[in-house]
Amino acid sequence: MQKPLLTIGIPTYNRAKYLDRCLNSILMQFDGVEKDIELIIANNASTDHTKNIIDQYSSKMKIDYYERETNLGPDSTSSLCFEKANGKYVWVLGDDEYLIAGSLNIIINLLKNKDFGDVYMHCIPFHNEAEVDETPVKEAQTIIYNQPVEFVKSIHYYATFISGNIINKEILQGDTSYKKYMHTNIVQIGWTMKAIFAAQENLFIQTPLFAAKQNNSGSYQFVTTFAKNYNYILKSLVKEGYDKRIIDITNVNLIKSYFPANIIKLLYYENRFDTEKHFSVLLNSFWKYKSFWTDLFPIYGKYWVKKLSGKKIVKYQNNTN
Repeated sequence: MQKPLLTIGIPTYNRAKYLDRCLNSILMQFDGVEKDIELIIANNASTDHTKNIIDQYSSKMKIDYYERETNLGPDSTSSLCFEKANGKYVWVLGDDEYLIAGSLNIIINLLKNKDFGDVYMHCIPFHNEAEVDETPVKEAQTIIYNQPVEFVKSIHYYATFISGNIINKEILQGDTSYKKYMHTNIVQIGWTMKAIFAAQENLFIQTPLFAAKQNNSGSYQFVTTFAKNYNYILKSLVKEGYDKRIIDITNVNLIKSYFPANIIKLLYYENRFDTEKHFSVLLNSFWKYKSFWTDLFPIYGKYWVKKLSGKKIVKYQNNTN
């Protein structure tokens, strides 16, 4: 039996509507590439009609299906997809993402006869599906990196975006050390970083090939995940001998690009100041970085001044759905 070139593994939990859209986007492109693709779905004990959706598509394309009896969390389900994958490359694709027409054939052609460690893909972010330009894609602009650190500089914290990274599982030679990062919400960093540094080349696909639903990741503690847990994983990798620059590259981008808007949203849109003691988490993780004091601390300072002065904190309305 021919080994698949690419495994698409979809972890899912109670999102039958999104899963239907995701699977349909694959089915519409399946002809001509079905011999190169293995499709896996890991159901994290869904209580909606997820199984009915999977049964509908199982009659149209081969799906290897795994179902948890109890909800073991997103890391466990994503890891199950990765562990069960037989493909040389593994794409753990979120159930709320979907492929743009023409993208699957492009991906397969880019992977054939190549030995990339990580293939990072841009996406089209959306809140409402009507926003997405679904013009079929015919070609993709790419950049090949032959220096792992330069590739990390280009994707930085998007290494956590599990749907955006296709990983060369074969190059990892059965390494399952990522399991120690279970329940961090970003277990995938364990296999993503190792694949990047194990390869001679990594690929950055600049052309968006799929659409990604925004603000749909659940209620996990994002500050703890992306500050405390992320640093724990990166420091663990550095102790194993990986380039220590991955820590500063990631942290500076988190401080300057990721956290400011999200902290403003947390403080003013959601009025959740005490949630997960987020200032303490950020301080403990980033106090040594100048950008923490110039980019993040002033956001809290302005908030504290308003609170101390007795001014009412306006709860802004977030109209995005």
